[in-house]
Amino acid sequence: MPHRSRSPRRAAASKNARPSPKKTYYLVLWWMAQTPYAAVFENEMAAEAAANVRNALLVVVSGRDVRFDRIADWYRRDESGGPMPAEWRDLVGQIPVLGSVGH
Repeated sequence: MPHRSRSPRRAAASKNARPSPKKTYYLVLWWMAQTPYAAVFENEMAAEAAANVRNALLVVVSGRDVRFDRIADWYRRDESGGPMPAEWRDLVGQIPVLGSVGH
């Protein structure tokens, strides 16, 4: 079978491919009744409002292909003594998380 070369259009498109733009995300962390909660926002004002009413921590994360793989709660433990995952909350303006964001 003869070798097929890439089409000139595909070769030019892959050469000119731009990296994904740098994004900024806002991670809000708070505790209620000894349980940690987490939410991620793309909108700074929404994140600040959520943090303000919860007396929360606001962490600003920026970059390309940002990932939030895990947030562990070392206060709460499972049967084997390992940390429990923090609970994610569905807030207005929040984006889906765990895994890659910004794709």
